[in-house]
Amino acid sequence: MENKDESFARIWHAIKSGKKFFIAGHLNPDGDSLGCTLAMTSLLERLGKTVYAYAAPAIGNDLKFLPGLQKVHVGELPAKVDFDTVILLECSDRQRGGDLENILIPAKTLVNIDHHLVSDAYGHVNHIDSGASSTAEIIFQLYEASGEENILPTPDEATCLYTGLVTDTGRFVHSNATAEALRVASALVALGADISQINQVIYFTKSYIELKLLGRALEKMEMRFDNKYSQIILTKRDFETFGATPAQTQGIVSQPTMIPGVEISALIKEEPDKISVNLRSRGAADVSRIAQIFGGGGHARAAGFKVTDKTLAEVTDALAEVVQDVVKNLH
Repeated sequence: MENKDESFARIWHAIKSGKKFFIAGHLNPDGDSLGCTLAMTSLLERLGKTVYAYAAPAIGNDLKFLPGLQKVHVGELPAKVDFDTVILLECSDRQRGGDLENILIPAKTLVNIDHHLVSDAYGHVNHIDSGASSTAEIIFQLYEASGEENILPTPDEATCLYTGLVTDTGRFVHSNATAEALRVASALVALGADISQINQVIYFTKSYIELKLLGRALEKMEMRFDNKYSQIILTKRDFETFGATPAQTQGIVSQPTMIPGVEISALIKEEPDKISVNLRSRGAADVSRIAQIFGGGGHARAAGFKVTDKTLAEVTDALAEVVQDVVKNLH
C-alpha cells in the first residue's frame, strides 16, 4: 500500500485534473461526514471546479448551522451524470453513501478517503488511515500536503472540519483524541473555526421534544450482565408519542456509559423500515467488532448497524447474546 505522501499526491492530481466533481459522505451523515463534504465542496469551488455535493437523508438539526449547507443536495441525486471525478468521504464501502452506482461506475476517477478500521480500497485512489481520529483530520492533512501552493482552509472550511473532529472524538474524550488530533484542532481554531457556535449548537442546544425523548429513553434503560451492559429500546410508539424522529436521539446512547461498571451501551430503535442500533463502549470492549457481526461497522468505542429482515425482539435478543460473550471475557 502506498504511503500517506503518495496517496495525498494522487488525490491532489485528481483534484487539479478533474473538472466536474460529485462528492458525498455516508448515509445519514454525522458531523465528520457532513463537515468534510462541505469543506471539500468549498475547496473545490475555490479551485474553479464544478461540484455536485450530495447527502443521503436525513441531516440532524444540530448540523444545520454548518456554513455552506445550502449547497448540499439532500436526498436529491443529479438528473444528469457527467462527472469525471467522484470523492467519497468516510464511506467504508462503496454502498455506504447510498445507491450511487450510476454515478460511481462511469467516473474516470473515484477517490476514497476514510478512517475506519475496516474499510474497502474500492477507489482508483484510496487514502485509508485507521489511525486518524476522523476524516476531518485527514482532510486537514490533505490541505497541508498542497505543497508550494500552501492552500489552507478558510474560516468556514475550518468550522466544518473542526465539527468533524470534535464530534468524532466525543469532545476529545475518546481514545482517538491523539496528539495529532489536538494539533489539527489547534490549527483549525487558529484558522478561524467558530468553536463557540459549534459547542453551543451541538452540545448545549436541545429541543423540547428531544429532551422528552431523552427522558423516555432513560426511563426505559435496562441493565444486564452484572450491570456491564445497558440497553435502551425505543419503539415506533415512543417516537409517535412525542412526535419525534429517530434522528432526534443524538447523544442518548452515550448516557449510560457514565454509570460506573457499564462497559457497553446500546440504543435500539424501531424505525418504519428497519431496526437501527447504536453502540458505545467505555473503552475495554471494541463495539465495532460487535457491529460487524450484524453487517455494520464503526470505531472501537462508537459503532452501529441496521437490520431490515428481523423483528425488534429478534435483534434485541441476538445483540444481547453477542454482548454477553464479549463482556464475559473482559478483564
